[in-house]
Amino acid sequence: MKSMSLRSKTVAWAGALAIALGTMLMQSPTAYAQPGTFSTGYFDLAPGSEAFGDGDNALRIENPTAANGDLCAMIYIFDASEEMGCCAGCPLTPNQLLQDSVETIIGSSWEIAGGTPAQGVIQIVSALPNGGGAAPCEPDLAYTPTANLNGWVTHAQTVGGITGITEVSLTDNGAADATEAAFLISECDDIISNGSGKGVCTCPTQPDGILPTL
Repeated sequence: MKSMSLRSKTVAWAGALAIALGTMLMQSPTAYAQPGTFSTGYFDLAPGSEAFGDGDNALRIENPTAANGDLCAMIYIFDASEEMGCCAGCPLTPNQLLQDSVETIIGSSWEIAGGTPAQGVIQIVSALPNGGGAAPCEPDLAYTPTANLNGWVTHAQTVGGITGITEVSLTDNGAADATEAAFLISECDDIISNGSGKGVCTCPTQPDGILPTL
């Protein structure tokens, strides 16, 4: 009997490997990446010596499943100097979308002197409600991080004289480490309880979803 050709052997080996991998994926409950609870992104609102922003940005957050019921988007916003200036806890029911401009979310609530920052970082923890009544989501109190909110940021930018709009997903960082998780809650509590009357961001709102009548 003639030996198998190199091509036949390669095809047979590839088929055996595919079967083995398929079996592993079916048997392992951790074979697929699980969504995290800690998402981050940046905003860039205005041109500057080290910036490329060209106007307001938009933030969108969704609760894509009823698996964990109502969830909270615990939002923490930092300026480019790594200082938290406002925070908010925003409830989302299953399949709900919230969206708004970053400038509107920050509004006049920025606790640090100087007004709304031109650039910075948005950090969001997906968590179970930890409050009650009219305030089901308290970003300055302990909570249980729970997957899985999704989020996107839309940027207006000018780079090399070319202006455009891009939308990117928030980065899924898995879970915040213990130090960062504790810091977010503690720092949020400090800025909203210091008596300035500032520090609480405005939650994004639910769009009405109705097209105008032509």
